[in-house]
Amino acid sequence: MRFPLFLFRKFLRYLVLVFAIITVNFLIPRLMPGDPMIFIFGEEVYGAAIRNPELFEALTAKYGLNLPLVDQFWIYLMSLFRADFGYSFSYGRQISEIIAERLPLTLIMTVPSTVLSLVAGTAIGLTLGWESDRLPKRLVSAACVAVHSFPTYWLAMLMLLFFSLWLGWAPIGGAPPAGASFVAIVQHLSLPLLVLAIFNTAYVSIIVRGLTIEISEEPFVIAALSKGLGKLNFSLRHLLKPSLPPLLSLFAIEMGFAFSGALLVEIAFSWPGMGYTMWQAVIERDYPLLQASFTMVALVVVSANALADALSYALDPRSRS
Repeated sequence: MRFPLFLFRKFLRYLVLVFAIITVNFLIPRLMPGDPMIFIFGEEVYGAAIRNPELFEALTAKYGLNLPLVDQFWIYLMSLFRADFGYSFSYGRQISEIIAERLPLTLIMTVPSTVLSLVAGTAIGLTLGWESDRLPKRLVSAACVAVHSFPTYWLAMLMLLFFSLWLGWAPIGGAPPAGASFVAIVQHLSLPLLVLAIFNTAYVSIIVRGLTIEISEEPFVIAALSKGLGKLNFSLRHLLKPSLPPLLSLFAIEMGFAFSGALLVEIAFSWPGMGYTMWQAVIERDYPLLQASFTMVALVVVSANALADALSYALDPRSRS
C-alpha cells in the first residue's frame, strides 16, 4: 500500500475516533449527578434562584445550560474548531490558559517516564526472555507481574511514606514554585516520575519477555546461537531492529497508560497537571474544564498512536504489501 493512501485511511479512522471521543466527553459530564449551578454561585444563591424561576432561567441562560443538548453540542463543536475551550466555572479563567499551564506539567512527567520505562523494560525483558526457566528470572518475572498489578496510587503512597515521611529526601507533594532551582524541580518531580516509570517498566518487561521467548524458539535464532553468536550481540543486532514496529506501538500504548496512571499519581502527589485538574473539575462539576481536559488528554494519546503508526509503516516493509 502506498504511503499517501495509508496515511489517508489512517487519517479517516483517527478522525472518526476523535469525533467519538469529543462526543463521549460532551455527554459524560452531563450524565453525572449534581447541578453545576450549585458550584458556580453557591448554595445560597442557588436556593434563591430555585425559588425565583426568572432568576434561575437568567442564570442558566448566561452559561448556555438552558439549551437543548443538541444545541449545546453544536456550540461545543464550533468552539473547538476555533480553539475556544470556554470559561472555567471553578477557576474563573479561560480554560486555554489553564491547559497551557497544566499540560506541560503532565508531559514533563509522563514523557520521560515512558521513555525510561521502554528502555529499562526492553533491557529487562530481553534478559528475562533468554533461558527464562531459571529460578532467579522466574522470580523477577513474578515481581514484574506483581508490580504491574498494584494500583499506581498505592505505589505513590508507599513512595511518599518511605522517601518523604521517613527519609525526608523529597517533598510530600506539589509543584516547585516559580523560579525554583534545578535541584528543587528534580526533588518535586522525582517521586511521581519514578512511580510511573516503575509501573510501566514492569508492563514493558512482561511484553518484551514474551516476545523474546517466542522468537528464541525460531530456527534462525537457534542456528545463529549454535554458530557462537552471543545472546547480547544477537539481541542488539538481529532482535531489536525487527522489534521496532511493535515497540513503537507499545510506546503509544504506554503513553495512554502513562496519562491514565498520571491521573491518580498527580492526585496522590498534589502535582498540578492535567490529571489533578480533571479531578478538581469532576468534584466541582466544572463541565467546560472537564470536557477540555478529557479532550486534550485524548488528543495527545491519539497523536502518539498516529505517530507510532506512521513510523511503523516506514520501518516495517511487511506493512507496505
